[in-house]
Amino acid sequence: MFEKRIMTEAVNLADKHRKVLHGIPESALEERRTTEYIKKICGEYPVELIDIGMETGAVCYLDAGRDETVALRADIDALPTEQGPQHLCGHDAHAGTMLGAMHYLCAVRDDLPYNILFVFQPAEEGTRGAKAMLDHGLLEKVPQKPVRIFGIHNRPEIDCGDVVVHRGPLMSEKNIYRITYKGVPGHGSLPHKCVDPIIAAASFVTGLQTVVSRNVDPFEPVICTVNSITAGAPDIPVPKEAVITGYFRSFDHETHIRMEERLRRLAESTGEAYECGCDISIVHAVPAVDNSEEMYRIALRAVEEAVGKAHIVDSRACLASEDFAVFGEEIPSFFYWVGSGTPGKKCASWHDPAFCVDPHYVETAVPVLCASALMI
Repeated sequence: MFEKRIMTEAVNLADKHRKVLHGIPESALEERRTTEYIKKICGEYPVELIDIGMETGAVCYLDAGRDETVALRADIDALPTEQGPQHLCGHDAHAGTMLGAMHYLCAVRDDLPYNILFVFQPAEEGTRGAKAMLDHGLLEKVPQKPVRIFGIHNRPEIDCGDVVVHRGPLMSEKNIYRITYKGVPGHGSLPHKCVDPIIAAASFVTGLQTVVSRNVDPFEPVICTVNSITAGAPDIPVPKEAVITGYFRSFDHETHIRMEERLRRLAESTGEAYECGCDISIVHAVPAVDNSEEMYRIALRAVEEAVGKAHIVDSRACLASEDFAVFGEEIPSFFYWVGSGTPGKKCASWHDPAFCVDPHYVETAVPVLCASALMI
């Protein structure tokens, strides 16, 4: 399927780009140097850079004179940490892989079955970038709306060389919530003249896990998390309010609706029980990544062509979320996990300070991305 010499060049360039991008980590929607570098490399190829009006991220189009277009997507942002942004999720490797794939696909442009849209997406961390690109008119501003889109993500729990081709839900739907309990502040020696929102917040946190244990089918994987509780200060015995933030995740949309309903009712009834006002905000962050049967069949053939049947594996789905799913609401989509773990070694997971991508990762990732674009 591949021109061996050109693929070798593409893999070597992908590794070079990965190393450069690793050295300039930038947080979501701050990826200016990253974007500048990507656009500079894109300028070396016969692709059209498309301005969709965003400061970060890049979109370019390879016109092969075909009637249909296939899109490839890579995320580009780093993870914010106390030490500053760091590439602890491998997005540097994803962007490097895309630039390597661009080298190959441009070199074989005359033989391509599709035009190719390359989407370098900002702000995957926090799951904001895909929606921002669509809101800026990505699909309206490109020369041709893609008929399908492919994305890849490294997976350190999978050995380098192997590729997870999974049918059905792969990553979770996510909603973010914020609950504010409003009390009546006062002196700690006069509790009967106060309304303490901390008590309501504590009760809500205790009751929240009943949503998982009593309101959801035990065979449906779900998560309800409290991320933060903010209330009071050492010299304020009874504060004016208590704020709780968190998220909930699931694969099944009907289950997700049920979780939202129960969380909302639990928050309201808890506020009422403790005589607190209650404001609730629930924001739908991203849908689930769900690989359809039709796209699964295409992806399976692509990976078999790219790395061979022996390297195709499956894996349990993961309750992490990924805003590639937002593209999947507009275009038929498929998402791969490409192994980035060093065989025989226990590798740190995404976002762990010890996380790293095996340097041989691109040897698999570049062919997989290219084969996906070539598969009829």
